[in-house]
Amino acid sequence: MKKVLTTVLGASILLAGCGSQNLGPLEHKTTKLREENHQLKLDNQELDRKISDLNEKEKSLTADKKNTKEAAVNELKTKSAKASSKYYQQITQTLNDYHNIKSEINKNKRNEKIVSKLDKIVTDLQSAHDKYKLDREQGEMSDSDKADDKNIQNLNNNLVKSFKSIRDGYSEKDKKKINQVQNQLSQINVKNPQS
Repeated sequence: MKKVLTTVLGASILLAGCGSQNLGPLEHKTTKLREENHQLKLDNQELDRKISDLNEKEKSLTADKKNTKEAAVNELKTKSAKASSKYYQQITQTLNDYHNIKSEINKNKRNEKIVSKLDKIVTDLQSAHDKYKLDREQGEMSDSDKADDKNIQNLNNNLVKSFKSIRDGYSEKDKKKINQVQNQLSQINVKNPQS
């Protein structure tokens, strides 16, 4: 039994001595793999952070794009509203000019100065509409802006037609025509959404 015990003990010592020589390279390889694994984890964390940053930038750019589009739509609406407002102001001034000479028109004496003022009123109406079309933004209009634009077009056509008829009636000393057109003029409906 002593022999067996001595043999087992000797074999264990021999195996322990031989095994440690092979462990050195394995421990070095294990350490190297641990370092590489740690570096890969750090790289992975860095990539996750970059992905998160890029996602935040994408959200920010999407919000900016939406805000820019809304700002452009609002600017378009503002330009249309300003153009409409200027148009209605010019029309109001032109109608005031007409009311200043209305009593002379009703006298129906065919005064060249009054005919000239009526010509100027027609020209001012046409100029106001031309200026409105230039000032109005030529982009995509909302349904509301399209309706306002159509109302302004119809209003302008009716006013120009009426004042040309008043001018013609006054030039021809046709009191009946003047009265008829003045009645039609009083029936024209002004739909100004800004007021």
